[in-house]
Amino acid sequence: MPELIVAHDVVCPWCWVAVRQAEWMRAEFPTITLRWVGFELLPEGLVYTPKPRDPKEDIKPEVPSRFELLLAADRLTLPKRKGKLSNSRRALEGGEFAWEAGKQDAYILALYHAYWEDDRDISDLAVLKDVAVQAGLNGQDFVEALNNRTYRDRIVEFDDPAHTAGIYNVPTWKFTDKWVAEQPYTVVSEMCKRFVEGG
Repeated sequence: MPELIVAHDVVCPWCWVAVRQAEWMRAEFPTITLRWVGFELLPEGLVYTPKPRDPKEDIKPEVPSRFELLLAADRLTLPKRKGKLSNSRRALEGGEFAWEAGKQDAYILALYHAYWEDDRDISDLAVLKDVAVQAGLNGQDFVEALNNRTYRDRIVEFDDPAHTAGIYNVPTWKFTDKWVAEQPYTVVSEMCKRFVEGG
């Protein structure tokens, strides 16, 4: 059964799209195993600086962004979060616990749902425990692993460590012949077909 690695971070809206794409992929290519690997976009010491507002924005015609075009291509609507940007490090470490327990797919779905649809703070350990239990994991063992930072070194940080690993964008689908990032499902599906066929 082929294993497809996906570099991701739960706070990234592009990765929210990838989780939806993964659901379609499982239906279309049921033999694929997805291996979600955490690449932390905003590690400690890296400050998020939003793009400054264009002073001419009000007089320019509206042009869709690359992300808006992706949503349109995949017929998706990103949930509107009201909460602040969460630190995702422990949530990503939880993904490693879930992988070892054989429940990473369920954990990823529950995690993204908690952050994007339910607007919960995934830096809160109580929230993460809820997510873990919902995914069928042992909540006490999960919390203990996160408190002990058992999987801390498995998470790759942006920018330099991620770039050294060949990851410049999340999500990145690490197909054998080509890695692709931030693509509509038509592209991902075609790559998947080749991946399953061994090409």
